[in-house]
Amino acid sequence: MARRIQQNPRDRVESQQMWRTTARPVDWPARVEAIKKRDKSCRWIDNGNVCGSVENVEVDHINDPADHSLDNLRLLCRSHHRRRTGQQGAQAAAAWRARNPRKRPDEPHPGLTT
Repeated sequence: MARRIQQNPRDRVESQQMWRTTARPVDWPARVEAIKKRDKSCRWIDNGNVCGSVENVEVDHINDPADHSLDNLRLLCRSHHRRRTGQQGAQAAAAWRARNPRKRPDEPHPGLTT
């Protein structure tokens, strides 16, 4: 039996999991099946070539992780999904470090007089 895909995925969502930044819609299994049927294999492009692996495929958000529309989802093999997630994590960490530098602000030496 095919599951119906909601028009607006933010209408109802599953319970929030600790490691997720956004909850998935309750019809997520139907979306996964729709993406598997549409893409059929890994869509990762490296040097102009599509990976095309059909083993251990997972659904990846292309842009906004809160947008669960079918246009924002694609199929990736596990290794490429992990690579992409690692890249996104590294970018987020670099952005956080840029906003929160570890260096203390310069202070005048306590022995100097002005």
